[in-house]
Amino acid sequence: MNPYRFSTYNEMFDYLTTTYDNPTLLNFINANNEYQSISALQCKEKVICLCAALQNLGIKKGTMVAVFAKSSPFWLIFDFALQQLGAISVPIFANISTKNLNFELKDSNCQYIFIDDINRIDDIKEEIIFITHNFCIKEKNYYNLDEIIVMGKEICNRLEYVEHKPDEDDIFSIVYTSGNTGDPKGVILTHKNIISQVKDINELIQLDKKEVILSILPLAHIFERAVMSYYLSRGVSIYFIDDITNVANLMKTVRPTMMTVVPRLLEKIYYKIKTNISDKPFISRVLASLAFHYALKENINKNSFLFKLFNKLVYSKLREIFGGRIKWLVSGGAPLEKNIYRFFLNIEVPLYQGYGMTEFSPVVSTNYPGANKVGTSGKAMPSADVKILENELLVKGPSLMKGYLNNEELTKKTIDKNGWFHTGDVASIDEDGYIYIKSRKKDIFKTSTGEYVNAIPIEQELSRNKYIEFAVLISNNKKYTTALLFVDQEKYEQYKKTNNITIEEYYNQTKIHQAIQKHIDILNNKLNKWEKIIKFKLITNSATIEGGELTPSMKVCREAIEVKYKDEIQSMY
Repeated sequence: MNPYRFSTYNEMFDYLTTTYDNPTLLNFINANNEYQSISALQCKEKVICLCAALQNLGIKKGTMVAVFAKSSPFWLIFDFALQQLGAISVPIFANISTKNLNFELKDSNCQYIFIDDINRIDDIKEEIIFITHNFCIKEKNYYNLDEIIVMGKEICNRLEYVEHKPDEDDIFSIVYTSGNTGDPKGVILTHKNIISQVKDINELIQLDKKEVILSILPLAHIFERAVMSYYLSRGVSIYFIDDITNVANLMKTVRPTMMTVVPRLLEKIYYKIKTNISDKPFISRVLASLAFHYALKENINKNSFLFKLFNKLVYSKLREIFGGRIKWLVSGGAPLEKNIYRFFLNIEVPLYQGYGMTEFSPVVSTNYPGANKVGTSGKAMPSADVKILENELLVKGPSLMKGYLNNEELTKKTIDKNGWFHTGDVASIDEDGYIYIKSRKKDIFKTSTGEYVNAIPIEQELSRNKYIEFAVLISNNKKYTTALLFVDQEKYEQYKKTNNITIEEYYNQTKIHQAIQKHIDILNNKLNKWEKIIKFKLITNSATIEGGELTPSMKVCREAIEVKYKDEIQSMY
């Protein structure tokens, strides 16, 4: 029997806290650099006390509250408390630019903000009440989380807070898109939207309560928030990272059985494996190199002697990168290069790529155990309907947003009169129901001579060069195609340890330019005349969120890059 009888996030919280007694439900790294646990019972107690305190501060049904903090148990506890009061949470990426931070606060009319970084206080221009975590400011309109939880406990001893019981069509959250095509858009998600995702994921995975999760993506990312909601509904143990740079260590410490990741992490691991092979002694290098290239084959026989040899001597050690127990490694947020996907599957890392967007809460389709095809974004979620119209993927279902905040015109433009959401993605669906995402419509450029250039696959091929972290193709309204190539910073840092040289000097070496040009020449041989990369510029600046090259969800911000590097682009024409 399916125990998922809840239809709102509040009912899911009741289900979680009455069904499971997990003593290590939520885990965070404390001041002693050790994991500290919050049990399911303690979580419930903290939420109840916080509800009373927040209600006392004036938060009620319909109040807009920003959650501007790193992912942690306290992020979830705060969010659960808001739901219990009928307030509307507005998650904001901890690493967001100051411009977008203030845009989102103003656009959503947030009256309160939960914040854990004292260094971002001065960035906030809007009039707002602060609820701080990990620091304390003794001024008007500043309240500390730990102190108000204690205050809430005292209030609970005298009277109960007024609990809100939402309908499934009530607003659950306003989640902003990452803003890689202009200002972020506020997506209105309902309780039905998020709960339909929880139920769909459960149909495909069905986690046992003994599983262990390592959460590395920000909860402001709807991908992680949806999957986190599913984790909570299963009562599993969830471990939060303290810093993204510590992921490699924590994978070995926690030894998770499930993780959600973005392709950028997998790409870094893949290229690090490739680089490390060249540093090994001769015999080990030869063996590892043979094993590496064998794992890139399209069809390998896992019963063969060769696979068993490589598996024992090489692949088993590579799986230890993820802790050695991983059962589900789910990648989303951007397309994963096909060779990298195949590589991890061939070394028996159970990797599953999905596809989605904030507007669909977010998962539209995914690969899953028993249905996993390399190069695809999997099959549509159980409750989702998909179809192709003029090469564009359309989707509808209970996960589809209510609309865009303060933008009825855009809502009508993207959701047609029959309820189909136009994704803006060029795609196809094969006879088995697997979805192939070919590109974003906005990433197909028209040259000044009238030919079309699909940027994404070319950029992915360029990024396979060991000196290039990512590429941005330039061809829209241009007479020929060029590229901005953002260099691999880590490769330079390794070299700098034994050589006194600047990054510009390192990447200005003739041998590096020749290696990049050779890579481009091989790629150009596979491309149409108008797609061929005629010129390129190496960009040695670090690509950062603060600098505008990346969005908070680590997507490449093409428009911002074209503006920032307009002189470099102009010099190629």
